[in-house]
Amino acid sequence: MTYSIYETVSSNQTFPVNVFVAPIENSTFHWHNEYEMIGILKGTINIRVSSESITLNEGDIFLVNSRVIHAIRCIEDEKNLCMILQMSPELFTSEENENSDIRFYLDSTQKDEEPERGFAYFYRNLAQLVYESLKEDGHSPFRIRAQVCAMIADLFDYVIYDVRFRDSVSQNQQELAVSVIEYMEKYLEEDSIVDMACRQFGLSRKSLDRVLKTMTGVTGKEILENLRVERAKSLLKNTDKNMNYILDSCGFGSEKTFYRVFRRETGLTPNEFRHKGQIDQYNEQLKGYLDYEVPEVKEILKKVLE
Repeated sequence: MTYSIYETVSSNQTFPVNVFVAPIENSTFHWHNEYEMIGILKGTINIRVSSESITLNEGDIFLVNSRVIHAIRCIEDEKNLCMILQMSPELFTSEENENSDIRFYLDSTQKDEEPERGFAYFYRNLAQLVYESLKEDGHSPFRIRAQVCAMIADLFDYVIYDVRFRDSVSQNQQELAVSVIEYMEKYLEEDSIVDMACRQFGLSRKSLDRVLKTMTGVTGKEILENLRVERAKSLLKNTDKNMNYILDSCGFGSEKTFYRVFRRETGLTPNEFRHKGQIDQYNEQLKGYLDYEVPEVKEILKKVLE
């Protein structure tokens, strides 16, 4: 699948945690076992979790729970920079909740669910973790371990959460939804992809839409259009293939449909998107984007921590 584009800053293989900072582009619907905490340092992103579409701005913090289907989208024409903390669910397990799922409600756009110590407390602690990961210090991994364990304790102590016993039916539905999405992505160029998916998984069209709607909040048609637009964006940005090749390989069927759906999703025509991508790439090479990214991040983090 097309996952969010992250540039990893730190990863400790002996401790099941990743801490890094990077710009996020787009991801199709996906899920993973890790809990994923996202803090916005700069810009804006949109995250869709189940049936909710949430816009996160600079200073916001959000926790994607383990095994929850979600998709992330950047806002066109706006650069973003995000702090990411990925934590294995094994770190949250105790004898009391060994066979259950824990869902935390950490979303700074929901003021009625503000933790006892406030959203800023968790945002700052995440910034401290990221700042620690950027240090060239042989002892930083030990500090990161301690800070992650303290973060998890704070989630239990101060954030609203519930404990759910694992339901094999809902778990199977989630896995089915992911399998259907992966199948659609594999055969995007086919006109009858939805009917093919129904036959492949033994579902009626109504049942397929119900499963996808329950797990992602959108219908099969909407997911299919999202996948096609993401593939088209990748081809426009990274290849010189002509428009007829792109609309055929993405399964849009006609030039009119391609332009209509692409413009609705991105706010740009395919030609405008390709031209914009070439300009951005050229400008980033001129200004040495990768050279000053880490110093820039450090300066932003210092301001947060001060």
